[in-house]
Amino acid sequence: MDVNNLWHSAKQMYGPQARVDFLDLINRIKRGGFEKVPRQVKAVAYTITAPYRTDTPEGIVRVKSSRNERFIATLEKFGFEVKTRIMRFEKGIDKPFHTDWDVGIAIEVVAQLEWMDTFVLASGDGDYGPLLKRVRESDKRVEIYTFRSVASPVLYEFANQIHYLDTEDVYREKPPVQTDEP
Repeated sequence: MDVNNLWHSAKQMYGPQARVDFLDLINRIKRGGFEKVPRQVKAVAYTITAPYRTDTPEGIVRVKSSRNERFIATLEKFGFEVKTRIMRFEKGIDKPFHTDWDVGIAIEVVAQLEWMDTFVLASGDGDYGPLLKRVRESDKRVEIYTFRSVASPVLYEFANQIHYLDTEDVYREKPPVQTDEP
């Protein structure tokens, strides 16, 4: 699961308060269309952690602890193995780089092709096209979970089945309550 791709897709489609319902998503993947016999799943969520930012007189300082530790713990509670990468920033400016997992996911999937029968990708990113092609060449089934309007056309070329995530697969986070108190 490309967590950041799903996160950005939900926001793009449904607004800034939209969040993917990851518990529902993992349960849908486990069912795979079969209500009574869930399939065995090795669920891995790949995400980027953003370090806390502190502005000092000397400039911007970033500490390595993550702003999304609770979110990561929740994914683990849902049954995901969570792999994280710390977002890095160009020295002296506030521009992030090293913010995706595309190559890392591809390497891990190819290394595990031998024991899988179905590869399920939760993402709409067309950069996964070469990976999906390789998976299909290994006679493995490919399923995609993505939002219809943001799915790359490249994914359709290699998927055996595409499951669309739509309004019932997101929830809206309540905006913070504004108070007049300091």
